[in-house]
Amino acid sequence: MEVASSRSSNLIFDPLHQDSFTASLKILIKIIGTCIGPQAKLKLLRHEEGGSVILTSSSQRLFQFISVKNIFSKIIISAAKSQLKSFNDGGLFCVILILKTIHHALSSESPLPIIGTIYEYYATLYIECLNYTDNLCVRNVDFSNFLHLRSIVHSILSSKPGCVLTLENKNHLTNLILEAYLTIVPPPSTLLDDYNIRILNLESFNINHSKLFKGVLIPLSKVDGNCFQNKRNENGPFRIVLFTTSLAGDADLPVKHLEISTSFSVADFILKYLEGIIQKVILGKYDFLFCQKVIHPKLKKQLRNAGILFLDRLGVETTKYIQIISGGSANTSLASEISYGTVSSFKIEEIERKTFLLLNNEEIPVVSLVLGHYNAEASKELQVVCRQAISALFRILKSNRVCLGGGCTEVYTAHLWSTKVKSRWTTIQNEMGCTQGQLQESYSLFLKSVTDVCVANHQGSQLDFVTEHVHGHLWKMRDDQFPSGDDQCACGFNIASDIDSWSFLSDIGKSSLNSEAKTAENCKSHDLLVLDELSCKASAFTLAFETASLLLRSSVCVNNLH
Repeated sequence: MEVASSRSSNLIFDPLHQDSFTASLKILIKIIGTCIGPQAKLKLLRHEEGGSVILTSSSQRLFQFISVKNIFSKIIISAAKSQLKSFNDGGLFCVILILKTIHHALSSESPLPIIGTIYEYYATLYIECLNYTDNLCVRNVDFSNFLHLRSIVHSILSSKPGCVLTLENKNHLTNLILEAYLTIVPPPSTLLDDYNIRILNLESFNINHSKLFKGVLIPLSKVDGNCFQNKRNENGPFRIVLFTTSLAGDADLPVKHLEISTSFSVADFILKYLEGIIQKVILGKYDFLFCQKVIHPKLKKQLRNAGILFLDRLGVETTKYIQIISGGSANTSLASEISYGTVSSFKIEEIERKTFLLLNNEEIPVVSLVLGHYNAEASKELQVVCRQAISALFRILKSNRVCLGGGCTEVYTAHLWSTKVKSRWTTIQNEMGCTQGQLQESYSLFLKSVTDVCVANHQGSQLDFVTEHVHGHLWKMRDDQFPSGDDQCACGFNIASDIDSWSFLSDIGKSSLNSEAKTAENCKSHDLLVLDELSCKASAFTLAFETASLLLRSSVCVNNLH
C-alpha cells in the first residue's frame, strides 16, 4: 500500500487492500452473513449514546441503525438502502453479494481493476441468464393457482426468525395478507398499490387473533369513541376536512406585512384568523375535521358546539390513510380554499380493549391489517415483514414473474452462465485485454461468490451442499450423505429419487445440464414451494455486481480533501 500526502489531501493507492477496509469487510460479512435466511441470528443494536435498542435480522431495520466509518463500507451500505428504497426487500442479499464478491477478489494476485472489469462482463451475462426465457427456475405466475401466491407470502414470513412465528401463525398471517391483497386488487386492476393496506401493531395478544378490517382504523380515546358513537345513526356520506398544518396558532400565517405595537396581540390575531377558518368549516356543514397536528382548545369548543366531530394529533401515517380513503386533498396551507373528502360510513371497533374509529368508502378499497404479538420487538419485526410480503404481491401483479427460492435459481442460473462464459472465452479475452489465467481465475472467484451467497441463506458452507446436472438445483447433504429418496431440493420443487450423480458447487460448469430434463414431473404440487419475486432479486443482483465492480476498479482513495 502506498500513501502520498499533501497539505490538502491524503492519497491512498490500492485502498481495498488497506487494513482498515479488510477489517471492516470481515466484520460486515460476519454481521450480515448471519442475518440471512430462516436460521439467521438476531442482532441487538444499541445507539452509541445509549437509549434506543432494537433486536432484528431484517435489512429494513438493521440498516437504519448500523453505522460504519470506512468510506467503502459506507458505499456498500448505501447500495443496500437504494435496493430497499426501490423494493422494500433484498437489502441483505445485495450487501452479502457485494461483500463476498470483493472478499474473494482480494485473494487474487491479479490487479483488482482488471478483476473488476472482468466481473462487469460476467455480471452482464449472469443477469442475461437470470432473465433468459429458457431459465426453468423463472415462472410466470398463474393467478388462478392460489398456491403460487401462498408460497410467495409463506416464503417471506419464513425467512425472518425475528418474528417468532409457528407454522400455525404463518398460515393465519398468510391467509390475512392474501385476503387483504385480493380485496384491494380485484383482477385485472393494476392501478392500486400496497399503500391501500394499512398495518397496525397491537402488543400483548395472540398472533392468531390478528384481524383484517375493511376501511381505515384510527386509534381513539374512550371519550372520542363515545362522541363518534352518538353520531353513528346518521346517514352518509360524511364529509371530512383534513388539515396537515397546525390549528393551534403555531403555524405560519399568510400575512405579508405585520406591524406590532403595545396595543396589538399577535396571539389574538392568529387565533382570530383560525376562528375564521373554523367558521368556514361550520358554515360548510362538514361532518368531521381531522388534524395531523394540534387544534386549539377554543377552536375545539366551537366545533363541538356546532356538532362537528374532530380529532387531532393524528400523525403523518394516520393522516396519509385518511386522505387515501376520503379521496380528497389535505389542507396543507391556512391560506387556501378548504378542500374535503368523503367516506361512506364509519363505526366504532373495540379490539383487545382498545377503541378505534373505522372509516369506510365503498368507492375506494382500503383495508387495515391488525397484527398481534406478545413481544414488542417481534411485533415491530412482523410489521416490516408483512409489508415486504404485501409489496412483493403488488410487484408480481405488474411483472407476473417469480423464481424458485432457497438458492435454486442462483445455482441453476450459474449452470447456464458457466456454459455461456466458456463458449466465449476467446471473445471475452480479446475484449478485456487480459490473460487466459486472469480470465479463468476471475471465473472461479465470481462463481464462488454467487454460490457462497446461496449457502449463506441456509447458514452453511459450500461443503454442506451439492448440485446435479438433471435439474441444476441446490441440495443440502444430510450427515455427509448425498440426497436420496424423497429428499427435496432447497426450493422444494424436485425430489432426489431420479438423480444418480451429484457434484459439489465448485464443479459447476464441468459438465452441461441435461436440457431435456422435465422438472415438473417431480414437483410435489401439494406442498408450498419456496418462491421469490423476480424483479427484486434481479435488481439486487444488478446493484450488487455494479457496486462490487465499481469498488474493485477504484485504485486511488483521496482522504481529508479540503
